[in-house]
Amino acid sequence: MEQHAIPQNISSYQFRLVGDMTLKQFFQLAGGLLVALIFYSAPLVGIIKWPFVIVSAILGVALAFLPLEERPLEKWIFAFFRAIYAPTEFFWKKITIPPKIFQDEPATPVTVPGPQQQAVEQYLSSPGQKSEPTDKLENAEKGFFATLMGIASGLVTPTKTPAVVPVPQQSEPVTKPEIAIPQNVPVKVPAQMPHLVVEEKRQESVYTSPQISATQVNPIIAGNEMVSTTAAIFSVDAAPPNPPTYPNVVVGQVVDAERKIIEGAIMEIRDSSGRPVRALRSNKVGHFITITPLENGKYSIVTEKDGYEFSPVTFDASGQLIPPILVQGRRIIQEVMPTISNPIQPNAQTVQQ
Repeated sequence: MEQHAIPQNISSYQFRLVGDMTLKQFFQLAGGLLVALIFYSAPLVGIIKWPFVIVSAILGVALAFLPLEERPLEKWIFAFFRAIYAPTEFFWKKITIPPKIFQDEPATPVTVPGPQQQAVEQYLSSPGQKSEPTDKLENAEKGFFATLMGIASGLVTPTKTPAVVPVPQQSEPVTKPEIAIPQNVPVKVPAQMPHLVVEEKRQESVYTSPQISATQVNPIIAGNEMVSTTAAIFSVDAAPPNPPTYPNVVVGQVVDAERKIIEGAIMEIRDSSGRPVRALRSNKVGHFITITPLENGKYSIVTEKDGYEFSPVTFDASGQLIPPILVQGRRIIQEVMPTISNPIQPNAQTVQQ
C-alpha cells in the first residue's frame, strides 16, 4: 500500500529548474566549486591551497544539499553570526515624566484666516435679499415658536405681529355670489294625538311545585395554619420525595386525607409580607420542588385544587437543609338542597285608542 504524501509548506515552494535542483541550489553548488577552482589555480603552497579547495567544495555541497533539522545550512550560519554580534546585556533606565497638573496648558495656536476665507465669512454673514412671501413665513414661524415656548414655560409672552405688507389692488374686484339661506317654515301639529293606554290584566298568582333545583356547596373549613415541624407521613402509592441537597430548597408531596396522591395542585410560596416568591405545581406522583434556593425568612405555602381545600403550611428558611414538606388537603362535600321557583309575573296588554 502506498503511503500518503507528507504535507509540505507551499508558501516557500521553489521550482526545480536544473534537473532535480532548484535555481538556488544550483548557484550554491556552482559558487562553492568556483571558489575551490580559484584556490586550486592560485600559486600557493600545497599545504595551504588544498585545505581551502576541499573546504570550499564541501561548503558548496552542504549549502545546496545538507539541511539540519529541516533548515538549510545558510540559515544556521546567519543565525550563528546574528547571535554572536547581538547584544546580550540590557540596562533599564527610569524616565521620570512630570505630572500634567504642574505643567502649563499648551497654548492653542491662533490661525489667521486667509483672504478667501474672510471673503466667504463676509458673504455668509451679510443679509441677503429675500422676497416678501419668505419674510412673512419666517415672521409667522418665529411667532408660533415663541408662543409654544411661552406655553411650555407657563408664561405666554406677547409676540410681535409681523409687518403689514401692502397688497397691490387688482384692476377688477372679484365678486362672490350670495348664498341663499333656507328659512325654517313652521309646521302645524294637530292638537289631538292618539295616545296609548295600558290596561293591566290581573291574574291570580300561580305557584307551581318546585321543579328547578340549585346546588349549594358547603365547603369544609380547612382549619388553622399548619407548621411543618414533625416528621411527615407521605403517600404509599409513590416513593417519598428525596431530601434536598442544598439549603433553603423546598421539596414535598401533596396528598389528601386518605394519603392519596393529588396531581396538578397549584402552590404559591409566600414570604412573611404575603408576597408570592415561587409558583409550583405537583407532578403525577404529587411531588414538587424549587429549583433555586429561597432567602432566609419565614414562608407559607398556599395550595389550590378544584374539589379540595388545603391548609396553609408555614416553614422557616435559615440557611440549612429543609426536610420534605407534606401538604395535605381535604375533599369538599357537596349537598343538594331543593329551592322553590319564582312565581309567574302577571302579563300586561297594550290597547290603542
